Amino acid sequence: MLKLENLSLWFGDDQIIRDVSFEVTDAELVCLLGPSGCGKTTTLRLIAGFEKPEAGTITMGDQVVSSAGYAVDPQQRDVGFLFQDYALFPHLTVAENIAYGLSGRSKQEVKEWTWEMLHQIRMTDHADKYPHELSGGQQQRVALARARAPRPRLLLLDEPFSGLDTSLRGKLRRETRDILKDRGVTAIMVTHDPEEAMLMADRIVLMRDGRVVQTGTPEELYTNPVDAFTAEFFCDVNHLDGIVDGDWIKTDAGLIPNQNYPDGTEVDVLIRPEAVTIGSEAFDKALSQEVRVCAVDYAGGASHIRLGLGETPEPATHIQARYPGPFRAAVGDRVQLNIDQSQTLVFPKQDNA
Repeated sequence: MLKLENLSLWFGDDQIIRDVSFEVTDAELVCLLGPSGCGKTTTLRLIAGFEKPEAGTITMGDQVVSSAGYAVDPQQRDVGFLFQDYALFPHLTVAENIAYGLSGRSKQEVKEWTWEMLHQIRMTDHADKYPHELSGGQQQRVALARARAPRPRLLLLDEPFSGLDTSLRGKLRRETRDILKDRGVTAIMVTHDPEEAMLMADRIVLMRDGRVVQTGTPEELYTNPVDAFTAEFFCDVNHLDGIVDGDWIKTDAGLIPNQNYPDGTEVDVLIRPEAVTIGSEAFDKALSQEVRVCAVDYAGGASHIRLGLGETPEPATHIQARYPGPFRAAVGDRVQLNIDQSQTLVFPKQDNA
């Protein structure tokens, strides 16, 4: 449905987008994910036609809509755009905002489509209200309905939930995904929140410094990251320095099987929180040892524990663990640390630079 090939864009002497390529299929919800300044929103603007690429092509269906020196106007692309600030017209009612993009259609058709959108967002009782009379969540629903009302081939959403509080954001994420999937809408959403991307997307395009780092399903990016940046982006991880010694990698936490790295290679060993447990049962004796409790912080449903590896009283290397509920140990106590090596990730140090 949409294909980006080797897309590049410069602002002055700065290259903002670097050889970006990915595809979107019909009825797919794709998230552009990455840290601030990585080129997510600029890529979205290129797809919408608000920016023109200096290299590469954008194809929608069988039509090239952007290439170097050529671009179809935004209004000719059959694309809906939901802006981060919603951009509702303050002088128009909810119904009038939704109907705004339906010019050129009969009055009866405009009325039917507007009320269909109002039913979908469950706001028929608010049709005559103005934007300032609505909550942030209600404004977001209206903006979504307005973007969808003309039934565009492609819907683009630029961080649509960033201005909402945490509890409302989760609720509206679920509602928005349900609406898009139920109606078979093809959509691309920009977000910097990895949890939001994993909950919303069929596929994720992870970006960094204007490039695509990795593309895949949420599960693929989480379980098989291509580099340390990808692994760290989706959750906090423990870092350990490692050095290859024959069939093993030596770390302060114990030995990890070598993954075909040459002898003497310095590597980064990343350990996800779920791989760390505290208790008597060891996953692997090579990664089980007695360690010192250095700090315990209770955070509602879990305790965050900092454990010292190696010499006491204050070891140079620490590892973080999560324990369900309150952790009944004091600073200075010795406990048994176990690490599931199947959930450890190893990358050459230069890949993390």
